[in-house]
Amino acid sequence: MCALKVKRLAFLTIVLTYFLIVFGGYVASSESGMGCGPEWPLCNGLVIPILEGDTLIEFAHRVIGAILGIMTTILYFSIQKLNPVRELDKVSKVLMLLLIIQILLGAAVVWMDLPAVVVSVHLIVAMLFLAALIWIWRNADEQRSLAVFGKDKSLQNKFNGLLVVTLLTLFLGAYIKHEAFGLSCGWLECANGFMPVSIPAMVQTGHRILAGVVAFYIFILTYLSFINKWGPGLQNRLMAASLLVLSQIIIGILTIISYIEISWAVLHLAFGTVLFAIVFEAGVFVSRSSRVINSGKITRYQKYFG
Repeated sequence: MCALKVKRLAFLTIVLTYFLIVFGGYVASSESGMGCGPEWPLCNGLVIPILEGDTLIEFAHRVIGAILGIMTTILYFSIQKLNPVRELDKVSKVLMLLLIIQILLGAAVVWMDLPAVVVSVHLIVAMLFLAALIWIWRNADEQRSLAVFGKDKSLQNKFNGLLVVTLLTLFLGAYIKHEAFGLSCGWLECANGFMPVSIPAMVQTGHRILAGVVAFYIFILTYLSFINKWGPGLQNRLMAASLLVLSQIIIGILTIISYIEISWAVLHLAFGTVLFAIVFEAGVFVSRSSRVINSGKITRYQKYFG
């Protein structure tokens, strides 16, 4: 299979992964996570259960996950047929490892009756899985340049820091949801004040502080991209991230005001996942640009980073 077909397969797998993550949010918000009972891989003792209510929702989530597993396996072996360079080979192996971990976590979530910490880790592993797919999608056709790394890591480090804070924000958001801490604070204050006085309120406040850090970080990077003329490619990505952050703030407020209405809660996760994907892809774009510049294919550093 040629590199172009691998890219197409990787993109389709990204789309399905995104859908599965968002659908998983719907499963959680609709409280359908135990629709198959405390059983895995069987569902209510059956391979194919009676498809109705919570069972239909949970079983559909498992079926989509199985399809994703098959597509990921096909992608992995397709990459191996390309005789990939070390970095691509390494990421494809990491992808398969994340798939195995995610399957085991999915089983543990059911067997342990939806523990908040395990469910939250389940989401973070899904995000890392999505990130690995995005990396493969962006790099599958760059066989020669992958072996060359840029010397200037400063901008890449900024994106790495942003990704870490974003993942922590997502983890706390998932933990809050599964511990039912979502209404421990109002949309603006906690317990008629701005200082949290209970553990749930502290966790909720921590999530909001991290979200604020992410927003500030993205706004600053967007501003710097125009001041330093980092180029339209990176500027457009950061502008999209800034718009998503603003949307997330509004959706987060509406989620609280609506008393965690399912549609707003799922939309909050959907936008958060897109935000993570854009930030990670922007980091990959920076990394690719640095490699190309340092390999001599582009000699003007200013073209990308100012």
